[in-house]
Amino acid sequence: MDNPEWPTAQLKLLEQSDVYRWFIPRHLGGLQWEPAQIASAYVKLASACLTTTFILTQRVAALRRICASDNVALRDTLLSGILEGNTQATVGISHLTTSRRHLGQPACLAIEKDSGYSVTGQSPWVTGACGATHLVVGAEMPDGRQILFVIATDAPGITVPHGLDLVALTASQTGPVKFENVFVDPSWLLTDPTQQVLAASGLTSTGSTQTSALALGLATSAVNFIEQESRQRPDLFETAEALKKQQSELEDRLLKLSSGIAICTNEELRTEMNSFVLRTTQASMAVAKGAGFVQGHPAGRWCREALFFLVWSCPPSVIHANLCELVGIE
Repeated sequence: MDNPEWPTAQLKLLEQSDVYRWFIPRHLGGLQWEPAQIASAYVKLASACLTTTFILTQRVAALRRICASDNVALRDTLLSGILEGNTQATVGISHLTTSRRHLGQPACLAIEKDSGYSVTGQSPWVTGACGATHLVVGAEMPDGRQILFVIATDAPGITVPHGLDLVALTASQTGPVKFENVFVDPSWLLTDPTQQVLAASGLTSTGSTQTSALALGLATSAVNFIEQESRQRPDLFETAEALKKQQSELEDRLLKLSSGIAICTNEELRTEMNSFVLRTTQASMAVAKGAGFVQGHPAGRWCREALFFLVWSCPPSVIHANLCELVGIE
């Protein structure tokens, strides 16, 4: 599934697939799934294919932002197009919370102009933009307020290059979308300009349990491989049992936190999941031995994919905790 051309030809097929039709209504609450059930579904999907599940999360993120909008006319128009299969949306908002924040200037700048907004810059991490008709994007104004808007991918001034050649998940076609004096009419705003627009919408962004669920899904693939190998290699039995115990404990924490039981913070869980997915995937490489180091063996892919969780919307506190573990600081 890690074919770089996969989204260009297949994103629409994904959105028309049984998985998409089964999962999206439940995620948006239409069929009354509980948050823990959604988290569990993400774990299962990610254990089958992290790339597909990651693409799905970005589609879901766009849908959730649209559904939460107070702009009723825009919301209903977009949702109608999505339900009819004519509109495919993805999201580019990480620069409002984590990506490029250390640079001290907005990655995407919005200037009030001509009864609207002129947007220049880039949304550095957008998944599957080449297969989307619309983008849910954020931009920052000079006074610190932010806007969240929807824009067609063929709007004047927008450039959608092919995705970056990533260490893993290249098939997701993730990369920057560039804006050059793109005019945004106020009718395309999902919410009024405000400070920390993502938090103001009432939807979580970074640090949510969704990312932890995907990390656990990937780790599950590695644990299952090690468990399977242990059936023919008794020396691996203790390793497999220890990892299965940790997996079960982390899944229990994930489902409880997803259900609103405050056993820890989202960032504490994310820190644990990052550690677990890095350790389990590298353990799978050690178990696979030389075969795992050959291109095409899943252990090598799992190790590369695990690195993704060190950079995907990773809050500073999680990065710091993971760095401390990696360098041996108590």
